[in-house]
Amino acid sequence: MTLDKYEYCEKTEQMMKYVQTRSYDKAKEIADTIDWKRVKNASMLCTVSEIYEYTGEYQKSREILFIAYDRSPGSRKIVYRLGTLALRLGETEEALDCYDEFVSMAPKDPNQYILKYKILKARRAPVSEQIAALEDFKRQSMWKSGL
Repeated sequence: MTLDKYEYCEKTEQMMKYVQTRSYDKAKEIADTIDWKRVKNASMLCTVSEIYEYTGEYQKSREILFIAYDRSPGSRKIVYRLGTLALRLGETEEALDCYDEFVSMAPKDPNQYILKYKILKARRAPVSEQIAALEDFKRQSMWKSGL
């Protein structure tokens, strides 16, 4: 079903009201009626991806996030979320690819260590490696905040 611009605006406005009240199931019902492949707004696509994630539809969330990535390939937030969704879906190799891309995009972003930790945890890496990633995060966060 193709929506005209007016219908799209009405539906997304209502969907966003549901998101603001954390009524994700109701927001998902609206999201299901929209063809997201036609939407160019990466921010809206990220929000829709979050709706699906909150309702436990991780595969659908990832599909929408891939569309957002196509619209905004330089977004480290999207790459980070793709990595965490890959982990939720048990795709550790894909998560590792996202981690590598995230680090190349944002080498000083301390969130890389959180993603690294999550990957190490999913792979059941030695606890010492997991702790090292968290210590790197703490060190980088403190450095960034000027402490």
